[in-house]
Amino acid sequence: MKDTGERGAAAVLIALLMVVLLGFGAIAIDVGNLYATKAKLQNGADAGALAIAQDCATRGISLCTPAAPGKALQLARANADGGLANAAAPTFPSPGTVVVDVSAQDAGGSGVSLGLARIFGVNRADVKAESRAKWGSPSGGTVNLPVTFSECQFDLSGTIQVLPIHGTTTCVSSSPSGHIIPGGFGWLQSDPGKCGATISLANPLVPSKQGVSEPGQCSAVFDSLENQVIILPVFDDIDSTTGDYHIKGFAAFQLLGFNFPGHSWNNNGSPSCKGSCKGLIGKFVQFTSLSNFTLGGPDLGTKVVRLSG
Repeated sequence: MKDTGERGAAAVLIALLMVVLLGFGAIAIDVGNLYATKAKLQNGADAGALAIAQDCATRGISLCTPAAPGKALQLARANADGGLANAAAPTFPSPGTVVVDVSAQDAGGSGVSLGLARIFGVNRADVKAESRAKWGSPSGGTVNLPVTFSECQFDLSGTIQVLPIHGTTTCVSSSPSGHIIPGGFGWLQSDPGKCGATISLANPLVPSKQGVSEPGQCSAVFDSLENQVIILPVFDDIDSTTGDYHIKGFAAFQLLGFNFPGHSWNNNGSPSCKGSCKGLIGKFVQFTSLSNFTLGGPDLGTKVVRLSG
């Protein structure tokens, strides 16, 4: 039979273990809740930053700024538990940049109410998230179609036009044959195994690809882009010796038709591209994209929005 001293020592040990177990419980429950809240706040901050950046890219800084606080708060609450969250007025620390800060809120006020941590005198915890988004003209990225057009074909008036892939003697050609590059028809070298081409204005000379027909892997891509807005590289010079295009920037083009050997779509209206004409039908447009392009190119009507840091 254990004496009184042994029973007392066991009681003290059990009490100490209970404190440790309660501490682990507080960590498992409360810290897990804090992480979940932080993730939701980050989603709200990211959504707010992207929405504000897209608005600024589309309408301009003077029109987007007054609406920014409301957008930030709306999207912070839309992603929070019970629709409760706070959002500070977004800041614009540099041109083309917005920063959104959000913080947790519950029925008890600012922050998050804790559970088992109250045993240790910690009743609430502040949880915050920050997101930064940028917008501007693209300077590099992967285009869906490996094709380029001259800056003299670029027209932002909204006019539907034909972009002949083989060029014209009055616009894009320096060759007696009328081709953009002797033997070339405006195609770029595709990325290996793909239809698109990755281009960067940091290295603006892009090799051309000979032939008038679309690359074999591009037929299905053309079909998938019908009526869509696509981003096209625009060149301002050529090197007929090396067969390279000098890419100036990127423009957005709504694809409304096309004609290639054995593959044509929506080519019966006006204007049309028939017979010896091979190319695209559509119009250049102002466009804001969430595509994964880098920023810093010339403004040709296309803006890119992306999270930054």
